[in-house]
This record gives sequence, C-alpha cells and structure tokens, in this order.
Amino acid sequence: MSKFADQETKPDRKTPGWFFHCPAMTNATSQFEYANSLLQKGKTKAAMSEYDALVHRWGNAPEAAKAQREYARLLEESGYYKDAFDELQYLITYYGGQFPYDEALDHQFKIANYIMTTPEARWFFGGVMAPERALPLFEKIVENGPTWKRSAEAEFNMGMINEETKDYEAASLAYETVERRYRGGDLARDAAFRRGCCLYLAAKQTPRDEKGYRDALSALVIFVRSYPGDNNIETAQKYIDELKESLAAMYYERADFYDRIEKKPEAAIIAYKDLIRSFPASEKAQRANERIEQLKALLEKKNDM
Repeated sequence: MSKFADQETKPDRKTPGWFFHCPAMTNATSQFEYANSLLQKGKTKAAMSEYDALVHRWGNAPEAAKAQREYARLLEESGYYKDAFDELQYLITYYGGQFPYDEALDHQFKIANYIMTTPEARWFFGGVMAPERALPLFEKIVENGPTWKRSAEAEFNMGMINEETKDYEAASLAYETVERRYRGGDLARDAAFRRGCCLYLAAKQTPRDEKGYRDALSALVIFVRSYPGDNNIETAQKYIDELKESLAAMYYERADFYDRIEKKPEAAIIAYKDLIRSFPASEKAQRANERIEQLKALLEKKNDM
C-alpha cells in the first residue's frame, strides 16, 4: 500500500539530511544542471539521487518542482511504481501550479491501473492478483481531481476492486457515486447495473434482511427502466424475478406466522393481502388467495355459531 495514498494528511515535507539526500553542488541551479548531466550520460540512478537531494535541500527553489517531476518520472520508468505514485503525490501537494496537473494525474492513473491489473510477484508461487493494492491509489486520484476527465473511471475502478474482494457495500457506494456524479455517460449506465448486482449479492449473504432485498430490487428496477436497451437487461431481470420471489416468501412466512402460530386469522388475512398486492405474479400470491378464502370461511363459521 502506498505510504502516502492511505493517509488523510499530506506527505511530510522533505528536509535536508546529514548523511542522506546530500546534494553534490552548493546551490539549486548548479544541482539541477548536475543531475541533468548525469542523466544525459546514462547514469539514471545517480541522477535520481541528485534530483531528490535538490528537493530535500532547496525545496522552495524554482528548480525544486522540476527536480521532483524528473525524480517521479525516472522512478516510474525504472519500474518503481508505488514510489513513483508517492513522489507524484508529493509534487501535487507541494508544487501546485508549477507543472502540468493533468499530466501528473494521468501518470498516477496509469500507475494505479497497472497495479490493479498486474499480478503481485511471489517468490515461490508465481504472480497473484491483488487489485486491492490499487484501491488507495484510486481514492487519492479522485481526491486530487474530483472533476478531472478520468475521475469517473477511477471511481468505477474503486467499485470493481471492492466488488472483486466481496466488499459489496463499499462497491455499491462507489458505483452510486459514479451514477450520480456522472449521469448520462456510459460509465454511469454500467455503474447502475453493477450497483444493482452488488446489492443483490449482499442481500444473498443475509437472506433474512428484507431491507437488503428491497434495496437491491429497487436499484435493479431503476436500472431496467433507465436503460431499457442495455445488454445487461436480461441478467438484471433475472435478478429482479429472484428477489421478488424471495421477498414474497418472506411476506408469506410472516402471514403464515400470524395464521398458524399466533392463531390470528384477521392479522393473517391482512398480511396475505399485503403479499398479493406487492407481488401479484408470485406463486405465493395464489397460495395466499386460497388461504384467505379458507380463513374467511372459518371466520364466517365462527361468527355464525
């Protein structure tokens, strides 16, 4: 996990050191020229060290933002992706207005996407997919640029990562943000479907939670009504039918409790009618109708006695 991306506070300001981050030159201008000369000679690691030393020693100098940008770029090109992300974050935090902002966000997005889609190296078992490593990076990107051109995509990726790790509540919240904030786009449509799916999967984990089933049903119904031509309509409709049957079963169970256990036929009739009104197409509705007629007959017989 990125040492900066998972913090709510900004990264610590770089300061001069006695043994580390010591520049070779005596001023920022000469130091920047020296680091550039090392880079031109192909001494990339040495150049990186000198760029970083410049920022530590002369953080407020005009050359500092340029040196920080070069340092982050060379880290990324050398394959130190997490470190590069962190150094880009340092650039964004302390040198706003002194570099192309969209460019920095583009590189942060590229790094986060790479980490999300690339297996994490393991010594004995080969690569293992661990997309959750990229989650705090995408969160930081959205924080850096809430209106940036790819913020919706970053937010959507947060939803996918949480869905992949079965954190359906967090995933549904991320998808809801995309759907609400970027209404009308393709990602908003996809987010609406994925949100419904996540709520459906969350409901299946808690089969007695009526509210969870209702939330999932509502989200999927809204998706179907909002995007009738979408390729995922068939899947959404299948989930809707399943959720309706599950809710109908809950209603029937409640009515049956008043009927068979509590022996309260009037309350049972009200509950059975509620089922029929809410889920008229359910198989349980037919059974409820039959039971209502039986209960009415029993009540009439009781009143005649």
